[in-house]
Amino acid sequence: MRQLRYRAGRNFLKQRMYKNLTIYYFSGTGNTLTACRWITENEQKRGLKTNLIPIDRFNKIIPPPAEGRRLIGFCYPTHGFNLPWIMLKFILKFPRMPRCDVFLLNSMGGVSGIAQILPALILLIKGFRVKGMFPLYMPSNWISVHPGLSEAVVSRMFARSRGKLDKFCKKIFAGKIYLRPIVFIMLPLDIALAPIAFMYFMYGRFYFAKVFIAATDCDTCRLCETKCPTTSIRIIDNRPFWKLTCESCMRCINICPQKAIQVSHSLAVLIPIISSFVPVALALNYFHAFIPAMLIKPADFFIKWGITLSMFFIISGLVFWLIRIKPINKLFAFTSLTKYWRLYIAPGIKAKDF
Repeated sequence: MRQLRYRAGRNFLKQRMYKNLTIYYFSGTGNTLTACRWITENEQKRGLKTNLIPIDRFNKIIPPPAEGRRLIGFCYPTHGFNLPWIMLKFILKFPRMPRCDVFLLNSMGGVSGIAQILPALILLIKGFRVKGMFPLYMPSNWISVHPGLSEAVVSRMFARSRGKLDKFCKKIFAGKIYLRPIVFIMLPLDIALAPIAFMYFMYGRFYFAKVFIAATDCDTCRLCETKCPTTSIRIIDNRPFWKLTCESCMRCINICPQKAIQVSHSLAVLIPIISSFVPVALALNYFHAFIPAMLIKPADFFIKWGITLSMFFIISGLVFWLIRIKPINKLFAFTSLTKYWRLYIAPGIKAKDF
């Protein structure tokens, strides 16, 4: 009888074990890539088949193989209390796989916001079973607003995060559900931050995309262009130009061999100042004549949104041509705090890894 129970237990565990693991990831400066490598090391100890797939520049989604019980992971950084648009678009386009198990991992420097909630809801609607939700604290790479952290701080954060991720892997690979407690503890705050996440999605990401400049040190090696995960960098007149599709992932600025790419804080101030002089009220009054009364408020939002994006593009485009003049270029470069701040890329990660 005891032997029968033992065999039944072993068969039950075998049914719960996964046969293969596929991780789709997006990583700007290597935090998420490092986490994915940690997961890979854990699952290799358990004999799982691994497939680690970057979604950089994706045109076609390749679903995981159908044999055996599958586990799919979506791993990405947190941008503006949300997940990056490239990963959100990837999840929205991902084919339905009813009763297929998935987990979510977002690397973050502070709070997740809706970076976990939104994709989890989308996947549940698509019929997936969300087995894991894991916000992972990693060093913030957002050097547009603060300098990179010291090596000692980064090392301590990596050690703590690796230990927590190992525990997550042990449970999730055994077929158990593991939702990190902080997901529920921070849920009220995450929901409260949803409007900010929405505004970042509609405005902030475009604003930050247009404040990158290349200083005179740029030697047109084109590394930033070839490594951009969203193909948002074009080389015009031997100088990189950032399109509105930029995710502000900070990869280009941190891998530039000449350290020529800067976040221009003077340009960041210039854009809203000049935009404030645009007579938006006149445009709204003009369009009101063609819009039904019940649609005026939502129409106003989209009109303002369109005008704002146009100003982002026009002002940054004008500056792009002006910085060909060396004194103007130096002015914008020297008033960029990133010229003096410590840069950040995850330890052990090189440009060739992207």
